[in-house]
Amino acid sequence: MGKMISAGIIIVFVIVVGIAGVILFNSMNPKILGVSNPIISNCNQTTGNNTTTNNILPSTNILLPLIPFSMSYNGHSTPTSPSPTPNPDPTVDPMDHIISLFDAYLTSNYDQSLIPGMAVVIVQNDKIIYMNTLGVKDLSSGEPVDENTLFGIGSTTKQFTATNIAQLVSEGNMGWDDPIIKYYSDKNEFQLYNDYVTNHITIRDCLCHRSGLPAYGGDDYYTYFNDSYSTALYKLRYMENNTSFRSTFEYNNIVYALPGYCAAREQNTTWNELIKKNLLDPLGMTATVTSYWDFLSSPNHVTPYYLLQNGTMKQYDIIPDPIGPAGSIYSSISEMVHWLKFQVADTGYYNGVKIVNKTELDETRTPQINMFDGTYYGFGWEVQNDRIFHNGASDSFRSTVIVYPSKGIGMILLANGGTYAQAFNECLDAKFRDLLNGIDNTDPWPKVKEITDDYWKPVAPTPPIINPTLPLSGYVGVYSNNLFSNINITTSNNTLICYYGNNSQPFDLKHWNGDVFEEPINNHFFNFTDIYNGTAHQVGVTLTNTPESTTFNRTNST
Repeated sequence: MGKMISAGIIIVFVIVVGIAGVILFNSMNPKILGVSNPIISNCNQTTGNNTTTNNILPSTNILLPLIPFSMSYNGHSTPTSPSPTPNPDPTVDPMDHIISLFDAYLTSNYDQSLIPGMAVVIVQNDKIIYMNTLGVKDLSSGEPVDENTLFGIGSTTKQFTATNIAQLVSEGNMGWDDPIIKYYSDKNEFQLYNDYVTNHITIRDCLCHRSGLPAYGGDDYYTYFNDSYSTALYKLRYMENNTSFRSTFEYNNIVYALPGYCAAREQNTTWNELIKKNLLDPLGMTATVTSYWDFLSSPNHVTPYYLLQNGTMKQYDIIPDPIGPAGSIYSSISEMVHWLKFQVADTGYYNGVKIVNKTELDETRTPQINMFDGTYYGFGWEVQNDRIFHNGASDSFRSTVIVYPSKGIGMILLANGGTYAQAFNECLDAKFRDLLNGIDNTDPWPKVKEITDDYWKPVAPTPPIINPTLPLSGYVGVYSNNLFSNINITTSNNTLICYYGNNSQPFDLKHWNGDVFEEPINNHFFNFTDIYNGTAHQVGVTLTNTPESTTFNRTNST
């Protein structure tokens, strides 16, 4: 049972479930849906980790891709079988009814979600009306997630960075339209392919993704190739714009991180220290960290789990620290609720303490550029009619922050497990939105899961399967590309091994077909070509982000 904070919720829950149990729970039954979860159900999965009310209420002291966006659920919820709905008791708060139905939906579908651990909180005005933790921190230990367990929040970090800059704008230390070269004047540090863009791109341009650079361009630099931010930023000079400057929304993490690092330079400190001093600490988020390594060192954190396409749950995640302002905050549901209350209040104050001028806070949530179909991007927020939100994603973690300003309501979802975690977040977002709009009998999960299954199912090679042209030694060598640096191919135990750039982690390459090998952890494919004298001299690699297909040439040294 979820952690229900509002008064009288237990009574309402019993009444509603007693009358509508058949309707709700039969329609959500995993056996009826034909969905099983062998990975999670056999690993000491814990659903609805209860704590006392005293433990889940935050103190009164004054948190997520790839990091890119994940799939958005744009379909319609599927109605359940129509049935009469009893008239609610006129003395009951309608929100209690909504929370009861939402909790029933969440808990009845969670075991199908392929999510090791999850945490959810809903706020109305300045009060927590729902908090629930589900699953386990680690599949081996089976220790349950609690309200203080840290998750990666991914790109919802962007909201914090934009608000931090808003603080400096409030103080007159920065301006939204400051050019980036005011802070990065050395072309050996910062130069884009287009000189005009280099000289004119501003803090505002970066925060609303209108640089003209390709969506997710360069994300492979700091993830798989383990580049520092300065190296990743330097490499952008080789990447051409794919749209004209300021014309189009193109989500780019390296570019978004720039204003955060500009703010740190203006304050003569690091971004990590600046965000902690100016924003996290004043909000009471003292256990929240801004580094992957600090996250792993914390005493209470979930294991980063990534569901591979072959159905294996692997302990793995990319490390977002190089683009910290765009995606490297790790927090718990008990601390993220401070952020949610601050955003729902929409005053610039928290617990009587001024955090930022309301004018600048409003600017972060103001539409800046059209994304699609009436959805606009602000600074770290997607903006719709009476709804602002953002998703966060890494390989393992998924987060969602949603605020309904006119209703004074907000919700945060934190989860790990990869692609299905985002799918489940999208489903819960859709269900809660329906409930707020008075629509009780919808079931978005089957369709969302079906779409995710189709998207995530393994790709098989097309017959006939052809043996490699060369012995494995013929593929071994160092291959180079000026956008990505080097890929080093070695062998071990009769298996090809890939090392990306500066990344010391080995990745196995499995034979696919002919001279094509698959790197299954990251779903990359390596096509060895230009073969002569018993050696491959080129390898084309399909990577995750823009540019997806890149050719690496064997270096002279090999």
